[in-house]
Amino acid sequence: MSKEFLKIAEDILKDIDNYTRKRKEFYVRTGISRAYYGLIWHLRDRLSKQGYNFKNKNMHSHIPKILADMGRFDLIKRFEILKAKRNDADYNLKSDFKELKTLDKKTLRVYIKDVHLFISTLGV
Repeated sequence: MSKEFLKIAEDILKDIDNYTRKRKEFYVRTGISRAYYGLIWHLRDRLSKQGYNFKNKNMHSHIPKILADMGRFDLIKRFEILKAKRNDADYNLKSDFKELKTLDKKTLRVYIKDVHLFISTLGV
């Protein structure tokens, strides 16, 4: 399932120039959200195989706890930034952004790249 979320984000990025300015914003927002969910579902699947329990847990807050348990403090802040950007994309108006600066093709491309980098850095 996680690969499908990330694939949708990558498909949106590939097609983003086909949309008008207003629709482009919504597709960028959707792409960021799909990439984030690709990340957390990937982490849940892989970390579950390592014995971590996600039953009745909020993945958004449980993953940083697992990263701390693994001693991967270097990744906690990166995860929180990815989560905050997804929150900006899903819930905030541009004037309320905490992490995102713009909603354009470059923003989506960098976000997807950061998700892939996070996955490869963790090695799961």
